[in-house]
Amino acid sequence: MFLLFLLAITCVRAQSVNRDADPEFADVVFLVDSSDHLGSKSFPFVRTFISKIISSLPIEASKFRIALAQYSNDLHQEFLLSPFMAKSAILNHLRRNFTYIGGSLRIGNALEKVHKTYFSGPASGRDKNQFPQILVVLASAHSEDDVKGPAKALQRDGVKIISLGMQNASEGNLKAMATSQFHYNLRTVRDVGTFSTNMTSIIKEVVKYKGQTDDTDVEVCHGTSVADVVFLLDESANGTQENLEHLKGFLEESVSSFDVKENCMRIGLVTYSNETKVIRSLGTGINKSEILQEIQNLSPRAGRAYAGAAITTIRKEVFSVHRGSRKMQGVPQIAILVTHRPSEDNVSVAALDLRREGVTVFTMGLEGSDYTQLGQISSHPPEKYISKLKTFSDLAAHNQTFQKKLRSEIQHKVSILSERTEHLKAGCVETEETDIYLLIDGSGSIQPTDFQEMKTFLTEVIGMLNVAPYKVRVGAVQYSDRWEMEFEINKYSNKNDLGKAIDNIRQMGGNTKTGAALNFTLGLLQKAKRQRGNKVPCHLIVLTDGLSDDSVKEPSKRLQDEHIIVFAIGIKEANRTQLLEIAGSEKRVYYVYNFDSLKDVKNQVVQGICSEEACKDMKADIMFLVDSSGSIGLENFAKMKTFMKNLVSKSQIGADQVQVGVVQFSDENKEEFQLNRYRTQRDIADAIDRMAHIGDRTLTGSALSFVSDYFHPSKGSRPNVRKFLILITDGEAQDLVRDPAVALRQDGIIIYSVGVYGSNETQLVEISGRPDMVFYVENFDILKHIEDDLIFGICSPREECKQIEVLDVVFIIDSSGSIDHDEYNIMKEFMIKLVKKADVGKSRVRFGALKYSDDPEMLFYLDELDTKSKVISALQNDYPKGGNTYTAKALAFSDHMFTEARGSRIHKRVPQVLIVITDGESHDANQLNATAKALRDKGILILAVGIAGANTEELLAMAGSESKYFFVETFGGLKGIFSNVSDSICGPSKVDCEIEKADLVFLIDGSNSIHPNDFKKMKEFLVSVVDDFDIRPSKVHVGLAQFSHIYNPEFALGSFTTEEELFTQIEMTQQIFGFTHIGAALRQVEQYFRPEMGSRINTGTQQVLLVLTDGQSQDEVAKAAEDLRRKGIDIYSLGIGDVDEQQLIQITGTSDKKLTVDNFDELRKIKKRIVRNICKSGGESSCFVDVVVGFDISSQQKGQPLFQGQAWMETYLKDVLHAISSLNGVSCEVGSQTQVSVAFQVTNAMDKFSPKFEIYSENILNTLKNVSIKEPSRLNAPFLNALWDAFQNKSATRGKVLLLFSDGLDDDVELLEQKSDQLRKEGLNALITIALEETSDANDLADLPYIEFGKGFDYRTQLTIGMRDLGSKLSKYLANVAERTCCCLLCKCTGGDGAIGEPGTPGKKGMFFTQGERGSPGPMGEEGTKGCYGIKGPKGNRGLSGEEGEVGDPGSPGDIGPKGYNGRTVSSHFQILDLLVFSLNLLGYGHIFFSPYLLGKPECPVHPTELVFALDLSREVTEEAFERMKEMTMAIVNDLKIREGNCPVGARVAVVSYNSNTRHLLRLSDSYNKSQLLREIKALRFETTSGDREIGKTMRFVARNVFKRTLPGVNTRRIATIFSNDKSVDASSIVTATMEFNALDVIPVVIAFNSVPAIKRAFAIDDTGAFQVITIPPGADFRPMLKRLQQCTFCYDRCKPEASCEEAKPPAVPAYIDAAFLFQGSRDVGSAEFEDVKAFLKAVLDNFDVAFEPKTSAVGDRVALLSHAPPGFVPNTQSSPVRTEFNLTTYNNKRLMKRHVEESVQQLNGEAFLGHALQWTIDNIFLGTPNLRKNKVIFVVSAGETSYLDRKVLKKESLRAKCQGYAVFVFSFGLLHNDEELEELASQPLDQHLVQLGRIHKPDHRYGVKFVKSFINSIRQEINKRDLVPCLFKILRQRLQSSEASFCPSE
Repeated sequence: MFLLFLLAITCVRAQSVNRDADPEFADVVFLVDSSDHLGSKSFPFVRTFISKIISSLPIEASKFRIALAQYSNDLHQEFLLSPFMAKSAILNHLRRNFTYIGGSLRIGNALEKVHKTYFSGPASGRDKNQFPQILVVLASAHSEDDVKGPAKALQRDGVKIISLGMQNASEGNLKAMATSQFHYNLRTVRDVGTFSTNMTSIIKEVVKYKGQTDDTDVEVCHGTSVADVVFLLDESANGTQENLEHLKGFLEESVSSFDVKENCMRIGLVTYSNETKVIRSLGTGINKSEILQEIQNLSPRAGRAYAGAAITTIRKEVFSVHRGSRKMQGVPQIAILVTHRPSEDNVSVAALDLRREGVTVFTMGLEGSDYTQLGQISSHPPEKYISKLKTFSDLAAHNQTFQKKLRSEIQHKVSILSERTEHLKAGCVETEETDIYLLIDGSGSIQPTDFQEMKTFLTEVIGMLNVAPYKVRVGAVQYSDRWEMEFEINKYSNKNDLGKAIDNIRQMGGNTKTGAALNFTLGLLQKAKRQRGNKVPCHLIVLTDGLSDDSVKEPSKRLQDEHIIVFAIGIKEANRTQLLEIAGSEKRVYYVYNFDSLKDVKNQVVQGICSEEACKDMKADIMFLVDSSGSIGLENFAKMKTFMKNLVSKSQIGADQVQVGVVQFSDENKEEFQLNRYRTQRDIADAIDRMAHIGDRTLTGSALSFVSDYFHPSKGSRPNVRKFLILITDGEAQDLVRDPAVALRQDGIIIYSVGVYGSNETQLVEISGRPDMVFYVENFDILKHIEDDLIFGICSPREECKQIEVLDVVFIIDSSGSIDHDEYNIMKEFMIKLVKKADVGKSRVRFGALKYSDDPEMLFYLDELDTKSKVISALQNDYPKGGNTYTAKALAFSDHMFTEARGSRIHKRVPQVLIVITDGESHDANQLNATAKALRDKGILILAVGIAGANTEELLAMAGSESKYFFVETFGGLKGIFSNVSDSICGPSKVDCEIEKADLVFLIDGSNSIHPNDFKKMKEFLVSVVDDFDIRPSKVHVGLAQFSHIYNPEFALGSFTTEEELFTQIEMTQQIFGFTHIGAALRQVEQYFRPEMGSRINTGTQQVLLVLTDGQSQDEVAKAAEDLRRKGIDIYSLGIGDVDEQQLIQITGTSDKKLTVDNFDELRKIKKRIVRNICKSGGESSCFVDVVVGFDISSQQKGQPLFQGQAWMETYLKDVLHAISSLNGVSCEVGSQTQVSVAFQVTNAMDKFSPKFEIYSENILNTLKNVSIKEPSRLNAPFLNALWDAFQNKSATRGKVLLLFSDGLDDDVELLEQKSDQLRKEGLNALITIALEETSDANDLADLPYIEFGKGFDYRTQLTIGMRDLGSKLSKYLANVAERTCCCLLCKCTGGDGAIGEPGTPGKKGMFFTQGERGSPGPMGEEGTKGCYGIKGPKGNRGLSGEEGEVGDPGSPGDIGPKGYNGRTVSSHFQILDLLVFSLNLLGYGHIFFSPYLLGKPECPVHPTELVFALDLSREVTEEAFERMKEMTMAIVNDLKIREGNCPVGARVAVVSYNSNTRHLLRLSDSYNKSQLLREIKALRFETTSGDREIGKTMRFVARNVFKRTLPGVNTRRIATIFSNDKSVDASSIVTATMEFNALDVIPVVIAFNSVPAIKRAFAIDDTGAFQVITIPPGADFRPMLKRLQQCTFCYDRCKPEASCEEAKPPAVPAYIDAAFLFQGSRDVGSAEFEDVKAFLKAVLDNFDVAFEPKTSAVGDRVALLSHAPPGFVPNTQSSPVRTEFNLTTYNNKRLMKRHVEESVQQLNGEAFLGHALQWTIDNIFLGTPNLRKNKVIFVVSAGETSYLDRKVLKKESLRAKCQGYAVFVFSFGLLHNDEELEELASQPLDQHLVQLGRIHKPDHRYGVKFVKSFINSIRQEINKRDLVPCLFKILRQRLQSSEASFCPSE
């Protein structure tokens, strides 16, 4: 009976355990699509798929159970869930009975019925928690009924759904059905076979899936539902309730249509009249019902209209991040102003400021509103953003239009603008050669911020063009009432320098004389045309903001006569008539209301420049598909015809150019004319005019199917010509459009959709396939504004590869006799066309060529021809040789062309391509295979092009694969294969990457929604991206992390430093599967961008993160992404498939860095764009330094050229200027650049010299070459003034440096020092001199440093011309100026110069009979030997001021003085803080410390710090080692803020030296400033000594003497940095010192040059990780070590600790302690002192890890407490010498022990018998307790001497305790001590076992408690081992002295 009972209990317990465990098996129902969409041919694949899954699952009654159904228009039951259904029976049913049904597809109906049939009945006794119910749905197309409702019903009943799509399945249907992200979509039904193994894993994962933990409920909102929208309403509503009701109705309808949620649409509501009232901010505008209620509550308010003030309010208070704006997340910001009257204040400036912050402004003007004001307020163009309505009642009718306008704007921001800009950039690639001058109005009417906006606009325009010396060239002129050449057209040859040069333009001010400026610029353009043989188009871009004071008509006419294409851009007050006169054509005139709108015409201007080249060879077949339904109306139908005619007029119509056809549609389709019907623009226009309107319904899908036939040859379409369909419609399609549109696009037809607001934008996107291919306009009048965009799209369609970028290409041309001249010319044209598609240049694409017949003949090598025209000319001038065809011989000969000596860049990983073009069989075919393979093995891609008689087997042998050879029957057929050959070359070409170095991290999606095959494609994509970068330790580093709902760091930055290693690691990455949590992954990947993880973020290296995902994140991404961007990380997002574009923008912060592709196969198409974007990321200038260069040369004479006799100017000066112009970015702006501008000032020039700041270029010295001198220069005060006056902009935001080349002072040094100091106070950041060697008086040069400042700690270095590292030193000085100016940092620490590199390889030998160029100057010679002493010189000038004297003793307090005057305003935040702290301290608030975070970025140290350095001067230390210690000390001090006053901010520093003794060198109280301190440290001298190294002794000296008088306060930190050359001789003393340091809160850092095991062992006592030993071997680079030390020790902020410094603490040592506290409660102890002892005991208890089961367990510490000195104790009696408070097993936690001490411990007031108490404790407490610990400690707390009757016993028992392995630790309190007694009692060494407190002051409990903690740690770590040898000697001595029996145990 008992056994049955026990069995029952066991079963119940087992069931209970099973219920709590995760389920392993399930009931699975398969619901299989058997509709017509799937088809009978595909059904067997599905049946095989189900069979494979069932075969792989364990199917039993207690495991998986399976049911099956199929469906089409209805459900067909196969079999139900059954515990008796075996796997074999199921598989048999599938083979025999599971057959195809057919029918329509109604998934919703099937879900409802499967719910009732399979999931509604009893579960056959199975627990749903243990056996979840799973439905697997297979679908092949879009359902004809709703699936969402039935699916949700199933999920509510606990059914988990997996959806699997095939063929044309709807992604929306799949997602709507699936539980979380368990939805999958396969392209074809064939893919299901390979997916079966994945499905098995997915089913098992779903079994364990718990929705509440993993399936985060995230608000779903897409594209046009995400925005911050603010309504700004004129509250008066014209004074009537009726008008207000119309307004409220408009608002209610608008808000009701929005998806108002926190993460979707946020609504702000603001009203204004006299005052502005914020009703709802964006942060609170997230509840639709509450907003609608606020609208209902609106009431009219009388008052005047102050719209300007209201706009300012919404800018500051509503579009604020703190008030809920999401502008930092890339969310569109939109303001909507509704007004009925003019504003009475200025609206222009307020609106400008609002728009400049990224807000798009719509205006709705009612009744009496001012249209001009609306234009000033709204965004550009006004016709798009202004709505003008007659009355309030018109608002209702306008609502739908406005909503579409708003959604269209959001779509434009999210999806369209960036894509169209990118397309335009790609189109401008074809504009290879053009000259452009910029003519910039710099008159006084333009505000500085507006002038900056003009420069930004021009920089962005130029940034879209292909700038290079032989390509696009740009020059600039500024004008007002005068003109000034900013830079000539050939000065800057790349975009980066050009952008800097534009940014460097300084506004001149004055009146506006545009005509004179046009005349001057005409001369420059004429000169530019002559330079390029009048073959290159010339453009002039004119920007002006006002009416010209002179006539522009005549100069404009001259420009037009010279065929100069002029773009006239007017702003604000510009005169439109004058603009038209300047441009000569309305289409090149642009006008904007304000400067911020320039960005809105940028693309139009660029398109105007690029269209000519892009459309030069326009060739296309264009079909118009025109909506002629009833909704169009005759008026709009006429406008539509005009639109088509305008497009035709802008096209080049002809049989070999553009063909046009037209089809109309409504509910019927009507052909107007086919593509080949008309051959002239006139004929086509007439045919369009004859079109008649049809009317009726809009069946767009039918029309798309109908028009597809018109792209066949039978309807006039041409092969190998691009085909376009332009759909124009105003209505929503009443049939399906997706499938016919997809069919058209799959046939290669490019579809542009033009829709007026009556049409459905979503349908238009379905038709065109991309949002940027859709033009969605408000009405037919706006069609004219999109004409140029459409034409450009046709001229320059999107291509996978627009241009061949970086590649080496060699042509091998068959020149045998079988090819005649005409055929040879066709081959040449084919090659020339390939050359034209390439970006030819030395650093871009290089071409080489050879021709062959019997023998090969060189045409040109890869490095011979560096321009496109030269390559084309060389090919054109080639003629056939005749002869036989020896192709293998030619291939073998070509091998030497792919060498570095012949121009190949194969060693730089530039792809190598060989193109063989032949028309016949080779005479050496037997050698072809081996020869070609050898080339391919070398890494050369061979493309073989065969014509006519070529042998395809030979072509295959050369190419190596079928995809690499091309064959055509005739020479004419070469045209047909051009695009294929071009793509084969273009694909491998690399991007020309401008980025020098970068840290690039890939964060890739590995979730369930990605098919394993697609994951593989993603990895291949990553490999291709990496291949385009220069992967090296000093260049690009790559890291990789993967995410789903978990995060997997694959490898960190810099882990692998070669391409091969990275490729291998990427390919080895395994998909992790799971859900999509991008936000969590972004938070985790931040660790990759920390220095300790390999990031170079602290060196200014560009930080880039590329996020790849195929779905929407199930958690929030915005905050995590924003945090990353704030750290300076550039984020790019790449979405694949059906993604949420707005979420991608939240990741990147801007649509410019968001990219999307339709599927994983298209990743390759976007690779170059990704790489190009990354290569151009960062690099923006964020810090500006102006340098004025002056020349003081006393030896020059009147009329002498400046350069004459000054060889250094031509040899060194340019190199120096180049060095200082190449600064990296500042530390506070990651990845940025510091822009250095240089101006020359020649004060003694014959003609007036005007200094002008310019960016460095190769010809920067040109302005000096024609300067002549009128007299020798003199370095005096006026000379320095003249240099200072050269700075036009003396703003504190720009660094200002005077760089003076001088042969010495020419005035009194004191006067010049005063002038120098004055300039420093006026804002000059640095005055640096470079001494010229040609001088007769060396004293003059020696005085130059006295006038210098701004060189930091290098002030002692005198720079001289010819110094090898002159440029490097100057760069460091300027970098410090940049840091001070732009980052408010005092200095920037940089490493020393690197070693000189190895000599380069010799250049190749030149041609014979030509004179070589002059060689570059040789290296600097070695320094000469010191000469003899000269004669004594004259008396010198007055010396420098002496150092400030020491602080004297404080005097006695004086009388209270009278009230002082008002103090001056303190400018520095730190001065204010110092004053506040000092005042509070004086008022008695103790030492107050303020967090440095109150002031922004904290300084180092964050907390007040006392810092001691101990330099090793023991006997074997060399002078070299000592200097190294000093160097490290100075490096540490250099990065610290040194405390210089009374305010406790910064560090005080002391320095000691040590061997066996310690000596003060610099004291904490010496109070040096930093520069003095560094000088003092540097001046410390090395001394040889004979003393040993005693580090422990030194540490104790520092603790007891140096830190004796330190600043009080809990935040004060004390750090001792000890340098050690080798091991110390006092290991025990080190342990003691470590314990003392721990107790005193002193942090020791030992920097050792050799191994120091004793110190490391001692420091193990510390369990905080703060005690550090850093070993830096001799010769090793100490900087990385010191950097971490600086960050984690000296600069450590205990309030906000750096995460990277939080190292894992050492694991607790499993060494437990039995401890007995024996404390004295005798009458000698005062009551107050006794309470102190109790408090001390309670605190000490915290240091133990008390055993939970003290009686039985061997784990944990045990503590006993005994008080001794009970009254009446007499030795040798039965009375006890102690009172046991608790023994080792009484309590199992510290809380109970403390409570006992507090409540139960009483003073005994007897006489102390400590020896007897010790004996009793050992015998009764320890020996009587089980499981004694290895470590036994007796803590004796003594307050005085023991009884004289006890002294012998004490001596004996203390020795016994030590002999038996007890550690005896003694604390003594009070003054009544016997030192000999205490020392006899305590264990050795005494310093570690005896603490005497209270001898002078009240006991310091804190010190004692912390010392005990260190002691306990030393016991656990076995550092404090007892030495038994002294014990044994004492025993032996006592035995000899007495006959007593041994008291030591026999063992």
